[in-house]
Amino acid sequence: MKVTGVEVLEAELSGHNGIASWRHVFARVHTDEGISGLGEVGMAYGTGAPAAAPMVLTLAERFVLGSNPFHTETIWERMLRRSFWAEGGGPVVFGAMSALDCALWDIKGKAMGKPVHQLLGADTPEPLRCYASQLQFGWGDEVFNYTEPAQYLEAAQQARAEGYDCVKVDPLMIAPDGSRAAKLRGLFTPAQRKLFRARMEAIREGVGSDADIILELHSFTSTAGALQVAELVKDLGILFMEEPTHYNGSKAHIKFAQKSPIPVTAGERLYTRWGFLPYLEAGAMDMIQPDVGLVGGISEAVKIAHLAHTFDVGVQAHVCGSPLAIAMALQFEAAIPNFEIHEHHTYSLKACNRDLFEQDLQPVKGRFTVPVEPGLGMKLNRDAEKKMLKSHVGIKPI
Repeated sequence: MKVTGVEVLEAELSGHNGIASWRHVFARVHTDEGISGLGEVGMAYGTGAPAAAPMVLTLAERFVLGSNPFHTETIWERMLRRSFWAEGGGPVVFGAMSALDCALWDIKGKAMGKPVHQLLGADTPEPLRCYASQLQFGWGDEVFNYTEPAQYLEAAQQARAEGYDCVKVDPLMIAPDGSRAAKLRGLFTPAQRKLFRARMEAIREGVGSDADIILELHSFTSTAGALQVAELVKDLGILFMEEPTHYNGSKAHIKFAQKSPIPVTAGERLYTRWGFLPYLEAGAMDMIQPDVGLVGGISEAVKIAHLAHTFDVGVQAHVCGSPLAIAMALQFEAAIPNFEIHEHHTYSLKACNRDLFEQDLQPVKGRFTVPVEPGLGMKLNRDAEKKMLKSHVGIKPI
């Protein structure tokens, strides 16, 4: 079997269902035996997705076309070592590598008639625990920027009523006027601390005493500000604080972890095992959050998980993408020994996302059944695909 062509499919969905920035970049790898595989770049939100599409095509043309799709390790090393920029690269190059790698795993699973987690040597687990993520945007059909504690209370109650026993919220992201908050670095004023505390108290009231809360900071805060927040809410039973500060060097994060009264998790903007290693060596992460669509794909995510396992650190994949991103994460999480909990983002509830694929992956009562269809088990919705921007290298797909 050989790779004969690679397509990139882009779905621009910014503004749909209230999501401000939302652009999916998919890779579809074709073979000479008629089997194709899908992968996704983990850059749907924020700024940067348009740069990923040409990177996928460039890597595919130079390092993937003509290869045997079963040779994922050889192809991965070739992309890393011979692309030049991947040696120390960032989300664009590693996101493109990730999408291609996941598509190759999808092909392998389809060819062998097994889901990816079984190819990785794992039995199919019981349904995985998951949490309702990003409640500051609500927990329903549309995205809203919640400002009032009463709204946070309602979102938490809704998630709890659906069976989730863990939620995640960023109490800093939304300013009192409903805009995205600015200037969150540095120390917080008494008024800011009062607002953050009120929102977190509302979340705790909404989920009750027998559920977990993950506090998200999105790296908006400085070390000093993050420590203020940690002290402010430590009595509310916080499971983890996520992304307390930036990734522009490990020292700020390590400083926070050494002083924080709450366990720490991070990793969605770290790439490959080399990116995680200094944090693990310093004991600065109590749980890691690799994004399968950014760290280097399934091949590299599994290595990162096993690296963390040697440090007795658990794993939950960062998931903020299409249903394909969910499938990639579930197959990865089902295959590792140190899985902790799965992220189910509020964007995953929105119609613009759910309509992209024939499969609508949603948990039941806060638990996610891992799909057992061959490969990643996902198929693009034909109507949705017709609206996507397509480009390709190699033999043009029919």
